[in-house]
Amino acid sequence: MKSIIKENLVKEASGAGWMHDFGEYLPFDAVLFDGSDPYEYHNQYAADWAAVCKEALAEVEGGDEVVYFMRSGTSRSPKDTRLYWMGDQLVTYDSMDGLNSAMIGLLNGGVSG
Repeated sequence: MKSIIKENLVKEASGAGWMHDFGEYLPFDAVLFDGSDPYEYHNQYAADWAAVCKEALAEVEGGDEVVYFMRSGTSRSPKDTRLYWMGDQLVTYDSMDGLNSAMIGLLNGGVSG
């Protein structure tokens, strides 16, 4: 993955930023290379997915100027992610997936650093 990020996204495509998303989508029936239980590894996957991007950009020229953003993470993920977004909310005042939920998410994100 680091090679794809470095060679294809940064060098070949001159990508200056992207949505480095889907760190939350490790299927519970996945077969992992090291034989780990996907159920136990599920939450760690988001942190590792962020770390892969950070490491790749540290190894490529101009990588410090690339902005990638994610929606998934753990309490330790901010050290490896440059920007977060909350996902696609509805354009309503709905408390489950509208402005109300977006405000709660923003406040929680601000308080947690």
